[in-house]
Amino acid sequence: MRRKRSLVFLLSLPLLAILAGCSGSSESKNPATEGFRREVETVARGLVTSLAEPMARGDRAAVRKILSVEAAKSRSDAKAAGRQVIVLDRKGVVYECDVPFVCDAPRDYSRTDIVGRALKGKTGSHGKIYAANDKQLFLVLTPIPKEGEKDGLLGIVYDAEAVRRERGVQEKEFLAMTFSP
Repeated sequence: MRRKRSLVFLLSLPLLAILAGCSGSSESKNPATEGFRREVETVARGLVTSLAEPMARGDRAAVRKILSVEAAKSRSDAKAAGRQVIVLDRKGVVYECDVPFVCDAPRDYSRTDIVGRALKGKTGSHGKIYAANDKQLFLVLTPIPKEGEKDGLLGIVYDAEAVRRERGVQEKEFLAMTFSP
């Protein structure tokens, strides 16, 4: 009986390997996806570094200045693909941003799935969202740290159509990405 179980186990190993290979890896075969992921992480790291101190002090004017500089860079960068930035406080309420439909009336986004995950987790989150005009957007949320806690969240918003057209990154590939904190 024991030999039979061992034989069944050994014969099932190739099947397990095949199933593991088909389980939906987050690695994309599209080189543009990896380039886009690295670019998002670079932008996020730079902004988080710039925003950490002003957010800790509650200096809205400094945060606004950093976002206006980033907005100017985004407009001049062909690779920015409609990139905009939003900063949420530690409760998920809009603190400052350069996204017109969001900034017009700052709201509490803490109950939305993507913001809720970012507030609870340590590494942030990302996903697809919709603008008021049903325009599809890709959002990457990264914590703005304060001595081991979160002082807020940095949200980098991309026009999904521009990312598909100009960068060659599809929605499925974006959603399967894993971003480093």
